[in-house]
Amino acid sequence: MKATLFVIISFLFCYLLPAQTIVAPAALKQLVEQSFQKYPKVDEMNAVVRMNEVKVDLGKAGYLPVAGGDVSYRRQYPTPSIDFPVAPGKSEEIKFLPADNYNASVSIAQPLIDLRTAATVNKAKSDLVTSKDNLEGFKHQLSYQVAQIYYAIIFLNRSLHVQQEQINLLQTTLKQIGVKVKNGDALSYDLVSTQVKYTNAENFYTDLTTQVNKQYNMLNMLTGNHGTAYLGDTIVNQTAFKLATDSVFAMAFRNNPDLKIADDKIKSAAWDIVSANRTRLPTMNLQAGLGYKNGFMPTIDAAIFNYSIGVGVTIPIIGASRPGMQKKLAIIGLDASRMALETQKATLNKDVLNAMDDIQKNQVKLASSDTLIRQAQLALDLATDRYKNGVITNLDLLTSLTNYQDALLSRLQYDYNLLLSRMELCRLAGIKL
Repeated sequence: MKATLFVIISFLFCYLLPAQTIVAPAALKQLVEQSFQKYPKVDEMNAVVRMNEVKVDLGKAGYLPVAGGDVSYRRQYPTPSIDFPVAPGKSEEIKFLPADNYNASVSIAQPLIDLRTAATVNKAKSDLVTSKDNLEGFKHQLSYQVAQIYYAIIFLNRSLHVQQEQINLLQTTLKQIGVKVKNGDALSYDLVSTQVKYTNAENFYTDLTTQVNKQYNMLNMLTGNHGTAYLGDTIVNQTAFKLATDSVFAMAFRNNPDLKIADDKIKSAAWDIVSANRTRLPTMNLQAGLGYKNGFMPTIDAAIFNYSIGVGVTIPIIGASRPGMQKKLAIIGLDASRMALETQKATLNKDVLNAMDDIQKNQVKLASSDTLIRQAQLALDLATDRYKNGVITNLDLLTSLTNYQDALLSRLQYDYNLLLSRMELCRLAGIKL
């Protein structure tokens, strides 16, 4: 009986090695992988990563040449001209510009010195790292959410098993009371009160079944599955997870996804400051063009092949982007990101301590639960025998049944709570499933 009452927990087996690992059931690993593949939120965050990859490429495009074509026609009037004497009493009109102006050309501009683009690219790369860490952090949270549901289903199924045994005991008791009532050894009140207890037990069984179905609904939403499945079970190993306090804190502050994301935001904010500073810097471009146009002396109406090449320097004096104000905003954003990191560290420290306290508390409760079950079992056996002999009342028997059921369910709850505490500690430490 007791062997069947253990919660199936073989989840946290973390060795004290530089790289911490968890030996998880194959069924759980499969569900986690399915959630990564089928949960739409993962696809959404993957799309953000791809978008930031494109932003990096877009930033690098600032290093590439820019080419363009131009075809134009312009009618000008009046056109500048002079009368030039060519013979006594005779002159000829000389035009400096044609009335009809044609132009067909291709131009290219190649950045030679542009420090602004480097800052833009590095900022885009920093945002890309942040989006990737956001994705990994979400997967980390999702894997532990799936694990929590996985073990909740197992815990509830075991609770259903305990409750079914309680219903079976009540059915046996009802038969005994029915015989006693017929023989005049018990009152009808005893039968009715036991029937009430039996109905309550069935209602509780129905509630547990509903809870299991809800957990399956959540699991199916995350993994894209349908219906229910047997998840398997394992035996509780109370020594499976042993980590020294220093090791846990070291792992948490090194691997916790939330800390990584907060640190990424600091780096990204630092590049905002660099970008604001570099908007003040000049840029140098190589400029070249070739094509056909008219207006060249002496045959201003003929379209002539022409080309040009040169270097230009652009020096910002008063920019519309207001780099000074941008820098102030970037500095404030950097300070806010640093404070967010410190807040995250404080929260992580508190959560780790709470998880370790919960582990210790549930271990103490679990240690006394076996004794409580033995005592409740002995009390129930004695109450059953004494009731058969008419020594105790029906109320005393029902009380013994309730105490035994509560002891079994408490043991399951302590096991499950201990599992959750260990899972939480692993999650905070950044250990992957």
